[in-house]
Amino acid sequence: MTRATRHILLAAGLLLAFQLGTMVFEQLAFGWPFAREEVPLHDGWHWLRRTLDALLSGLLVYALARPGLQREPLDRAMLASATLVVALSVAATLLLASSATAYAGLGAEDGIIEWLSALLLFAGAGFMAARVLALWRAPESRPYRLLHLVGAAGFAALFFLMAGEEVSWFQRQIGFATPETVAAHNWQGEFNLHNFHTDITELLLYTGTGLFLMLLPLVRESEAARWPLLRPFTAFFPDRSVAAISAPMLIFTYSHWTLLPVQAAFWIGLFACLAFARTSGSRGERRLWRALALWVVLGQLLHLFLLGPHMLAIYDSSEYRELFIAIGLAAYAWRQWRGGERLTQT
Repeated sequence: MTRATRHILLAAGLLLAFQLGTMVFEQLAFGWPFAREEVPLHDGWHWLRRTLDALLSGLLVYALARPGLQREPLDRAMLASATLVVALSVAATLLLASSATAYAGLGAEDGIIEWLSALLLFAGAGFMAARVLALWRAPESRPYRLLHLVGAAGFAALFFLMAGEEVSWFQRQIGFATPETVAAHNWQGEFNLHNFHTDITELLLYTGTGLFLMLLPLVRESEAARWPLLRPFTAFFPDRSVAAISAPMLIFTYSHWTLLPVQAAFWIGLFACLAFARTSGSRGERRLWRALALWVVLGQLLHLFLLGPHMLAIYDSSEYRELFIAIGLAAYAWRQWRGGERLTQT
């Protein structure tokens, strides 16, 4: 085991231990559920925990980036795409600043935000299905062919499931009633899975996608990608282009900011932007990553302290976060399809 590997494992272990220990302590001492939505709290305890969360998240990113990254540069198309997504996130923030009512209306059930999220996820499922076909035609002697084939099929199914869940499987459009056995346990009485326990589902979704879209691109370029245990799976790690497109999702965390895993995903994403800026090979790419880091900080501060308290409901920004998650996942699936031979062959 190399020194860099020990540092990565130690940093990851410390962050995980802090997260689990704090959540267990808060459950036992204060009765706080580990998954919940609430207005962000800014008392001494919460400043202490978020500071430690930031320090440990930064330590993990530093441990991954310190030995050096195998840089995968952004091309012009991805630079332009990332810039457009940043502009979209700025527009969403300005909309909230100008009209909380209009902001809530766009993110309402069956609104344009929800449908756009679903369409992006259906597109992502289609891109991954196309990747499955390409892998199916690949020579059987290709390294890890079966594993990659199963992985691509799994992502296609996952994105299709997420898209269907986003619109409750077209229940309101088709007009079928929720079966009584489902309605009795579904928080919103709808025909879907994610509302059987919305708090847990959202915690897993926001934390999982944050780490997948922002941390794994860093792992992909780090020494950890060469570990024998990880090497077969790095084929499906997003690259830094996907991270650039996904970064704006980090600012839409108002009602989940108190949750340490969601905070950790934010801090890791922010520090990953800084790490990518430091290792960029072109001036345009460095400018993009620096702008992303600045906007992630500024956007989060605006939502937490200025704009968020004026939302009609504390969860109004959740649909916007899910839109930017869908954009990131669709970009990931596109990259897997179009750049499959470069991105998924190890």
